[in-house]
Amino acid sequence: MINHPPSDLLLSFIWLLALVAGIAWCLMAHPLRVAPKASFRFFAANLALGMGIYLLTLRTADANLLNWFLADIAILSSFMLIGWGIQQLFKLNSSVKRDSLILLLTALFMLAGQLQQLHPIFLGVVFSVTATVFLFSACRDNFQAIQKDFGFPAACLMSAPLLVMTIIFFARTLILLWPESQTDAFVATYTDEAIPLLWCYVILTLAINIVMVGGALARLVAKIRQFAERDQLTGLWNRRAALKKLQEMHELWQKQQQSYSLILLDLDHFKLINDSLGHDAGDAALRRCATTLSAVVRTQDLVSRYGGEEFLLVFPGVSATELPLIAEKIRTTLSGCQLIWQNHPIELSASLGYITVYPGAKAEHLLTLADHAMYKAKAEGRNKACPATID
Repeated sequence: MINHPPSDLLLSFIWLLALVAGIAWCLMAHPLRVAPKASFRFFAANLALGMGIYLLTLRTADANLLNWFLADIAILSSFMLIGWGIQQLFKLNSSVKRDSLILLLTALFMLAGQLQQLHPIFLGVVFSVTATVFLFSACRDNFQAIQKDFGFPAACLMSAPLLVMTIIFFARTLILLWPESQTDAFVATYTDEAIPLLWCYVILTLAINIVMVGGALARLVAKIRQFAERDQLTGLWNRRAALKKLQEMHELWQKQQQSYSLILLDLDHFKLINDSLGHDAGDAALRRCATTLSAVVRTQDLVSRYGGEEFLLVFPGVSATELPLIAEKIRTTLSGCQLIWQNHPIELSASLGYITVYPGAKAEHLLTLADHAMYKAKAEGRNKACPATID
């Protein structure tokens, strides 16, 4: 072991940060139960980082198995686990198999390099390339997940530490590959030249844990928002969220004359389903209706459970000439939908009222007119789509 007090102090500080953060994430996983699966992966990431940093303090100029190989693999494992934690936190597609294969290949390259007694720069390049891949993947997943719920500025801010780490290791790779470059600061951890880089690691270890905490909080806020705006039975927007989005669309119409249309529909004979087959059957019918409606409309259209067995659909950019065709398509699709509940067939159908925004109209009045048209459809025999009559 080479004695270099400034490096030892900084490495010990990073190790302490990782240890404290690991304990915090362990408490988050259990007993607090805050995103337990993701928190456990973040705990494991900090544990692996702490182990790798500790082994770095034992590193010598010679590339021996303990001080180089195990330290590098432990640190790479921590970067990999950060990515897995982000994927678990935001319910993203898992890259466990791919990342495990990359880590295995990296380990084989490193072992081969040590057996062949290659220069430490080779190990530094292999380590840096793998670190860049893992950190870039984690940064990309974190950015996309945060942007989806909180927008571009928040995603940039929350992903910045991971991006900086990615850039550092990518730059480290290029410098190590550059002929006749001064590489001591990027390979050794026991020289004066390495001190600035170690300070970067101190700051970024803290920043990345802040990002992980921020991600957990963002996921919690997104869940709270989902509970506030989503219908728990069908997963559709609820009445409160639908009215808010309808008002936003109406304001857009007033400012830019961007037309929109809406359909209010009510499932036919829903009370009979509840009375004869039970409320569980009624719930199943509502879920099937929600699934069918979501499948038949465009991604930019709004589908919501307006209340009871009523559903509100809003179509941005749809004109009065297009709306009757859309309403009829929805009606025929629902009427051709059959649900089997405990060997009992349930035939679904709905009565629809529809209207397109017009000059001088208010959003609340459009809903009232569509509601009148829907009840007119029921009065005329149900399973029918009726246009609203403008006052």
